[in-house]
Amino acid sequence: KGGGKIRASIKNTHGLNAIHLSNRGEVVNLHIISAVSNLPLSIAERQRDQASKQIEYLGLNPTISIENAPSPGQGTVLFISAHFDGSIAGFTSLGKRGKRAEEVADDACKEFIKFLHSKGVVGVHLADQLVLYMALAGGHSTLITESITEHIRTNIWVIEQFLPLKFDVEEKTGKIGVDGIGFK
Repeated sequence: KGGGKIRASIKNTHGLNAIHLSNRGEVVNLHIISAVSNLPLSIAERQRDQASKQIEYLGLNPTISIENAPSPGQGTVLFISAHFDGSIAGFTSLGKRGKRAEEVADDACKEFIKFLHSKGVVGVHLADQLVLYMALAGGHSTLITESITEHIRTNIWVIEQFLPLKFDVEEKTGKIGVDGIGFK
């Protein structure tokens, strides 16, 4: 519906510290939310059941909640929140007309399993956002993501056009490093 307003107050910073995200560690908490809006709750239950099968196969024991979320429209979602020793990652799949509940669950689970089997500490969507802050921070920052996407490459290229720095990108390992400019 739109029409919302927001008021924000942003305080000056004294600079950003470098980050070092190179060790994800083990899964310490796994939570799954299966939600529907203006659709039968049985759809969320089917998503939950399918996700349970996929995740339990890995030997993990997630907590799972079902939600009937208020919304002006109809929809369904499955969200996986994975807390590791050294990071947090999220995986989402949205339903759409004609997409079975089991497919919604499978899509989110496949993304989680792919991440779990990688050496990534942060997901690709977070990595492409963090590269700007790495460039602005003081000191050497590193992170490891599950794969170097075209979006990450593009963000790095744009940053390098504006700032006097060069990122080190290791395609095979997903490692990204940079000596930030120490912007204040």
